[in-house]
Amino acid sequence: MANSSSSRTTNTPRRVVMQSDTLPVSLRLRIWASQYLYPGRSRGGFGNVVRLPFGKVIKLNTTRNEADAMEFVRANTSVPLPKVYEVYERPDGSVSIVMESLPGDTDYANMSPEQVRAFGDELSGYLHQLRSLEPPEKGFIGSVNEGSLLDHRLGNVRFGPFHNVDDFHSYLRFGGPLDTWMYNPVVKKVHGRSSTYRVKFTHADLNPTNIQYHNGRIVGIIDWETAGWYPEYWEYTKMRFFDRPAYNKFFEAVEATPTINKYPEELEAERDIWRRISPWAYEDFYGQPENIAAFYKSISSAQSRSEDNATGVSIISP
Repeated sequence: MANSSSSRTTNTPRRVVMQSDTLPVSLRLRIWASQYLYPGRSRGGFGNVVRLPFGKVIKLNTTRNEADAMEFVRANTSVPLPKVYEVYERPDGSVSIVMESLPGDTDYANMSPEQVRAFGDELSGYLHQLRSLEPPEKGFIGSVNEGSLLDHRLGNVRFGPFHNVDDFHSYLRFGGPLDTWMYNPVVKKVHGRSSTYRVKFTHADLNPTNIQYHNGRIVGIIDWETAGWYPEYWEYTKMRFFDRPAYNKFFEAVEATPTINKYPEELEAERDIWRRISPWAYEDFYGQPENIAAFYKSISSAQSRSEDNATGVSIISP
């Protein structure tokens, strides 16, 4: 593979703890020069990925979780990743990552049937490696360092960690009791069996824009800022969150590959929630300190009642 040395390197990136929000002068000069060296092609992503000289890029103002997740994946799998050279940590906790630039020039819409099959098989192997990793505890939902997560499906507020899938599902419903969900009953069905779901390590934003594909091979998977421990179906359902016609061949590969796990009921449930609750609603609701405090109090109370029931102790609340 073109990137095997990058994905398996044991070199630890240089971490720079910044005293201010301003990047070093030499790096700022390279970012400034990029617009002239690569006119019209200097930026990608949401404008925060800047092409640098000498085969490098910098991703600006991402999460520390992205750098940590990449190191975790590199240390425990052979999933192809860009080599990380430097991580700049700002006082506010955000980071900027200087990493290897990988080629990615395939038009997915024009993939042949043979390419679709090969792509699906290769992707399946990498997903199997990620899903074989063991979470820190059964049912744990959180980051690789056992902290909170960020997933744009839930707006731009961090959430968790949670110690069981039921609490995570409750978070998706703003803490509302499951029996009050008045829309598609599949949500009650899926969330009602929370305890049966295993937790898997999940990229959580796996779509063609985050898979560098070149000369018939996957040369790198990028954009790990939302990666962490999620319910086993999350990888599959999140693929469809930003569904686009241009992704049809990608989904064709996923659906046609028998070794990629499919979760059609969970996707139906998620789609019903997506229709009812926008990502920005999570920001509006959980961005209020009193709401997030009430939510954690409710799941803590539910956990206490569950433990009391398990020991046969009856509690009558005042």
